[in-house]
Amino acid sequence: MSFKLFQAYIFLTFFRPVELFAPELGELRPMLWLWLLSLGTSIGSAVAKKEAGARATHFKQIFWLWGIIAISRLVSPWPSGTMQAISEFSTSSMLFLLAALNLTTLPRVKSTLNAVALAMLLNCVFGIQAYHTGERRDMLVLRQTAPAKDNDDPATMPDLKEIIPAKDDSGWFLWRLKSLGFLADPNDFAQVLVMSIPMLWPLWEKGKWIRNLILVVAPTGTMVYGIFLSQSRGAMLGMASLLFFGVRKALGTTKTLMLLGSIAGVQLLANMSGGREFSGKEKSAEERIESWTIGLDLLKRSPLFGAGYGNYLEYNYLTAHNSYVLCFAELGLIGYFVWLGMIVLTYKSLSRTLELLPENSPAWGVASLLRSSMVGYLTCAWFLSRTYGPALYLLMALGIGTWHCAVASLPEHKVPPTLKYVEWRKATVRLMGISIFAVYMFVRSH
Repeated sequence: MSFKLFQAYIFLTFFRPVELFAPELGELRPMLWLWLLSLGTSIGSAVAKKEAGARATHFKQIFWLWGIIAISRLVSPWPSGTMQAISEFSTSSMLFLLAALNLTTLPRVKSTLNAVALAMLLNCVFGIQAYHTGERRDMLVLRQTAPAKDNDDPATMPDLKEIIPAKDDSGWFLWRLKSLGFLADPNDFAQVLVMSIPMLWPLWEKGKWIRNLILVVAPTGTMVYGIFLSQSRGAMLGMASLLFFGVRKALGTTKTLMLLGSIAGVQLLANMSGGREFSGKEKSAEERIESWTIGLDLLKRSPLFGAGYGNYLEYNYLTAHNSYVLCFAELGLIGYFVWLGMIVLTYKSLSRTLELLPENSPAWGVASLLRSSMVGYLTCAWFLSRTYGPALYLLMALGIGTWHCAVASLPEHKVPPTLKYVEWRKATVRLMGISIFAVYMFVRSH
């Protein structure tokens, strides 16, 4: 019962049928009631079985991060927003806890992957329909004004009431696919699509071509098209990272790089970014570099607890456009250590799973695909401010749950020791230094 409720909550978190088809029901707060019911039954089930899909270290980390968010706000110039900060982060943190309580078996992990993938596939289907027909256009397609040209004549602007995004060749607007809820931004939507594509592939069965075409290949193509219509440059780089890590073993590094170069060439010829340049001289890119400069300055001013959760916009009219910059700027080095430590521990757990289990084992396959999801998501995160987004915390819980299942599948005499605190602490500190230095050098070079 508890897992069924959890699965329904996960599906409805990513796919929002209430907002899409019956927004008037939103006043009844159905998601809140479902979350409360799911949390209550999950806690009861975990206590009764004396089992959870995470260890004490993981629970401590999420509560430490929650506490640091509160402290960062308390010591900032705007301490009155502390309770709001705690409340805002509760969505992501409680999603992590809920998943950690439920992901105790590999079938449950796979079922959760299916729920996320199905939800994102439905988002793509309805979004693509909106893009090509205009139905629910205002909900699922973002209209942005295209960069002005010298010969623009206001009289040539099309009628917004009748325009269909796919048929608009006026040059006045950029139309970008999105979804609802926390995916209402095209970049967020595309980033989660990048994360979700590897989640389809546990359904692949060797030799069953029709099944694979219906359940894996066609949905993958639909999601890739959704990313294309989102016109998210960060997501395109995330896709490149997925492809690199996905096919490098089969093709080798050189051939993989050649393949990526060919795809990049086709992308430029096809204008896949909708006229949105990748150059550092492009206005949007310049604004991001300026924002990263401010992030480094905020870290210098308040190195321990940063400028305070949610306060970045008090210092700049744009957000950081980089999850790593946003974290160390708002939460300081202490918060950055805890946040990055959660990511490092999850990634190391997945890597340890791949080392311990044979390649043909079910847990090995899931761990491999989840690690690809993390690589794709975190690549996108370098260009998007998604430090506190719920998708990241569910992804970490899935990785930790897979590690739990891998350990449970081993004979008792082969169970490995727990990842030592010193081991992942050193890796986290090293990654902190590398990432901050990379931001600094990128800013200096531009």
